[in-house]
Amino acid sequence: MSVPTDVARFRLGHRTSMTRTEGLRSTTYHSQWHLFPLGASRRPETGSVVLDAFCGDCRLPIKVVLESESTAAQKQRTRTTSGWLLLAAGIALVAVACLIGGGGAVPGLSGVTGVMAVLISFAVRNAGKTYPGVHLQPNQPATKNTPHRIFVR
Repeated sequence: MSVPTDVARFRLGHRTSMTRTEGLRSTTYHSQWHLFPLGASRRPETGSVVLDAFCGDCRLPIKVVLESESTAAQKQRTRTTSGWLLLAAGIALVAVACLIGGGGAVPGLSGVTGVMAVLISFAVRNAGKTYPGVHLQPNQPATKNTPHRIFVR
């Protein structure tokens, strides 16, 4: 299991521009960000703490939730375990669809649901591996009007 990321590596990002490129069959978006340090020096011993970070572009204070190492590690374990359970459930659904066979709605729905569960499990397990233990506090005026995000450097 990975250790939560060191606080000095976090940066508050302010999106300065976003370009859209139309292709033949796809649309690509490219964002540019200005990064600013959070200004925090240490994680709390237990639970979480709300930091007041300052965005250098829009000059607004932004509240950032910084979790303790134990809380971040627990969330990493929970997400990774959930991903493995979802993977097992998806494989079981695909196996049931193969055993029932014969066509029809039940095997088809079971198989499609199983494949979707397997695909989603990869995203959930990846989110567990990369969870840094810091996020923006929801429902802030500064984050609704201008996109901000936490980056790990």
